[in-house]
Amino acid sequence: MYLYRHQYVSGYEYQRRDEKNQAEVNLFDSLVNVLGFTPAAHSPHMTFDVCVAYWRKANAVHAWFCALDGGRDECQKIPVSVEQLRELRNLCDSVLLQPAMAQDILPPQAGFFFGSYEIDEWYMEDMRNTITQIDNVLKDIPIDASPWDYQFTYQASW
Repeated sequence: MYLYRHQYVSGYEYQRRDEKNQAEVNLFDSLVNVLGFTPAAHSPHMTFDVCVAYWRKANAVHAWFCALDGGRDECQKIPVSVEQLRELRNLCDSVLLQPAMAQDILPPQAGFFFGSYEIDEWYMEDMRNTITQIDNVLKDIPIDASPWDYQFTYQASW
């Protein structure tokens, strides 16, 4: 169970003249150097996905992500917004504050290779782990950030 951040890095010439964009251009140049390739002359940019969170057998968390895609569970890529990540983080926090409501807030889900379906210490650890990981992902994202600058995808792989 993986959460990826989709990253765009530009090496366009017009950005090289703007001090504000110099960090991104430097990153682009460094990546080109490390990867050892020559970028396209007219469109010098790259995109890549970085794994920013990982879960194992957190079936309630997986069910929540699948619900974003109408409940479909086919190891597909599911787009996730910053606001949705905040929502998941808050739901996990609510479970920890009101364990008796866990079944209503983030119910466990049965399925292939999902481990326990009980609301037990493992489940609560999944909630704490999810909060920690999402806090780490969100810590550098400004509240008023453009959704285009911070794109995420969830994907499970069995």
